[in-house]
Amino acid sequence: MRGLLIITTLLGAVAATAQTPPRTLSDIGLVGSECARYDAATDRYVVSNINGAAPGFVSVVTPDGQVEKLHWIDGLIDPFGIFVAGERLYAADGDTVRIYDRRTGAPASSVVVPGAQRLNDLAVSKDGTIYVTDSGKADQPGAIYRISRNGKVVQWAPRNDAMERPNGIAVTSDGMIVHGGRGVNLVFRNAAGKIVRERSLPAGRIDGIVAMDDGGLLVASQDGHVVYHVGANNGAITVVAKDIEVPAAIGYDSKRHRLIVPQIRAASLTLVDLPPR
Repeated sequence: MRGLLIITTLLGAVAATAQTPPRTLSDIGLVGSECARYDAATDRYVVSNINGAAPGFVSVVTPDGQVEKLHWIDGLIDPFGIFVAGERLYAADGDTVRIYDRRTGAPASSVVVPGAQRLNDLAVSKDGTIYVTDSGKADQPGAIYRISRNGKVVQWAPRNDAMERPNGIAVTSDGMIVHGGRGVNLVFRNAAGKIVRERSLPAGRIDGIVAMDDGGLLVASQDGHVVYHVGANNGAITVVAKDIEVPAAIGYDSKRHRLIVPQIRAASLTLVDLPPR
């Protein structure tokens, strides 16, 4: 009986630490779900929807998978990237960065980016500086713009082919700006825009990048149909989500240690509870 008790206890411990299978939320009203972010202050997910030729919109989804408000923010053009920081929600929409109240969704301000071809993803640093990628077009290379707190816009990383049509961007815990695009390289720059280092991934067409508090990164690769974790210390690359048709601008639920993967074509969200840290 004692041996049976020990075995039962061990089996219970294994079950308690087993990873929960991914859960996909589909047919919930999303249309071209491009970007998902976790709002820790309100404990909810905000999701941008490109919505084809119709106006884009932003939805609110609860962590248990319920649509709290499908059209929370409406009337957008192409809201590819969104970001939550301070009391604001930022949206990269066409050639404009639009700023809203993070709690109510009420418009706060907007900044037009002169010369922008297609603003894609954005991240906000601790001092309120906005970094936004411009993926360009077939005949136009990409660039990265910086917007100061007072609304001044500069082309921070000049438009050229070496930018590889930048898409995902994030600000790391130590203040580095990391971005990726059509290739396989993650590019790390300091605040002045100088390239400090690069890190190659097994597969490219990099979309969303999430900077974690411990210095690690979560990176979506559309060519690999996966999401990678890039370790903070040794840069070790592991796959944390796989077999995803088009992983887009991913989010991270810090309360639940959960990856949030929007899928554009499938118009869905896949929730992946990550292994214990």
